[in-house]
Amino acid sequence: MNEVGVADQENVPVIADDRLVALAEAAEKRIDAMSKIKKIALKVTNPHDWIDQNGKPYLQVSGAEKVGRVFGISWRIDEPVLEPGEGGHFGFTYKGYFTLSGVTIEAIGSRSSKDGFFKKYGYSQKDNEGNNVKTELPPSEIDRGDVKKSAYTNCIGNGITRLLGIRNLTYEDLDAFAGITKGMLDKVAYKKNGKQTGDIKSEGAITSVISIADIRKQTGTNAKTKKAWTKYVIRDSDGVEYGTFSESHANVAKDARDCGLKAEITYKDGQYGKDVESIKKVEPTDADLGRDPGQEG
Repeated sequence: MNEVGVADQENVPVIADDRLVALAEAAEKRIDAMSKIKKIALKVTNPHDWIDQNGKPYLQVSGAEKVGRVFGISWRIDEPVLEPGEGGHFGFTYKGYFTLSGVTIEAIGSRSSKDGFFKKYGYSQKDNEGNNVKTELPPSEIDRGDVKKSAYTNCIGNGITRLLGIRNLTYEDLDAFAGITKGMLDKVAYKKNGKQTGDIKSEGAITSVISIADIRKQTGTNAKTKKAWTKYVIRDSDGVEYGTFSESHANVAKDARDCGLKAEITYKDGQYGKDVESIKKVEPTDADLGRDPGQEG
């Protein structure tokens, strides 16, 4: 009996009963509040703010900024730190402080010129047959502004999603809170360690990995049907243009450009140029980013 009594005493919480009840009630209120925050955050988004990333929903930076404005999130970003690297390479890192209702967290955003997405190429050399040869230019030719902007964008996206607790969401979350289903999203299958994971392309289609320089919007009216149309022209760093009538394709291209990522684009040569069938952002490896596995950035 004594042994049982001692065991029971050891299992009694240190906090007094009334404080324990208050703690439980406060925790329950926090859970309810977080659920409401998630519901509101997702409700202000639409399918164009999301992409299907290897089977999981991913909120693009444009969507994160939209959510941040709704909740009145404020942030302060430190001046970027320029980090020299080997062989003339360089990187930028931003540290941001994101605040909501008196709660502040820190978030990091970083990008390196080592990322294959910032590489520049030239055609000054020729082969034995006199054809122009594509050659990689030295790191000094990489636009520092592009790397810097990409690091800043990465920091903003990290900070907002972490502060609101809307990372690692599921399709059940999107369906329950925003009525968005997996079938509504554009699919983005990344290349992982050089292996393609994209959808099967149609016969005669060509797939290329490109650096996106610009996305333009064109509008007009069909002469026969009198229906209005909107077309998006995606131009790569070599000046090659690809056309699509899909806003989702354009959003993926814009997000890839803003994040400093390359894109894998599948197209067919049509009557009016290169018609986009699909476009996928290409995920950088840890080696490309110059960081250890699991390191944020």
